[in-house]
Amino acid sequence: MKALILGVMEIFICSIILYGWYFKCLIKKEPLLETFDGAEDIVLKLLAGGILIYLCVAAVIPAIQDIPNIIQKNIYTIEGIAQKDCKPPKLNRMSVPVVDEETQEVVYVTFFYGDPIDEGDRLTVQYLPNLKFGVLIEKNGERIRSRIE
Repeated sequence: MKALILGVMEIFICSIILYGWYFKCLIKKEPLLETFDGAEDIVLKLLAGGILIYLCVAAVIPAIQDIPNIIQKNIYTIEGIAQKDCKPPKLNRMSVPVVDEETQEVVYVTFFYGDPIDEGDRLTVQYLPNLKFGVLIEKNGERIRSRIE
């Protein structure tokens, strides 16, 4: 449960910092970067604004929608087969497409794990339904961490 709460908090903290910096530059009419001015700064602000809107739609809104799920412990579980190889990046956060064995639905879930996931590995992941962020419970029958109850 701690991993899910920390994942949601990470999104909120990063969003607050980015939005604060962006709106501070807009309100004070400062350039986003010292080396840009005039038309370059306007283009940069438009691009940054578009990226922040995408961040809001893709991460902040789903995180807000998952707060009641965390409180009520309404956490989905998927048991299925990994559809591609995933090597852990530097932060060990990976996104893996998993085919649910019951419904044959492909769900892209994101979780922290330090070892590679190979195509065909049998995974059990508990995740938040809107954010699709979760924890890896089992890999090929080997327990990684305990289930969230």
